[in-house]
Amino acid sequence: MYAIINVGGKQYKAEEGKRIKLDIQGKSAGEEVVLNPILFFGADGKISDVSKIKVLAKVVGDVKGKKVIAFKKRPKKGYKKTIGHRQKYTEVEIVKIG
Repeated sequence: MYAIINVGGKQYKAEEGKRIKLDIQGKSAGEEVVLNPILFFGADGKISDVSKIKVLAKVVGDVKGKKVIAFKKRPKKGYKKTIGHRQKYTEVEIVKIG
């Protein structure tokens, strides 16, 4: 069984036991959160009413994504600038769907 959830304007496919990276949530490790809203729920080829479904997740911790490098340059002026960015995520493990 799986559910499609909407967190922070992005959609994720949640399955029990699977870990997903959400945008930083400000929760501490070990804390349990309920992820809402649920857009779709499917189990064994059947579609259920999503208003009765809850997705329970446990926060594993905060992680950082890959580094993205941006490079600026002005022609004929000798101006060069390198900027790096690492996006922060909250990693959660889906405990229960139902």
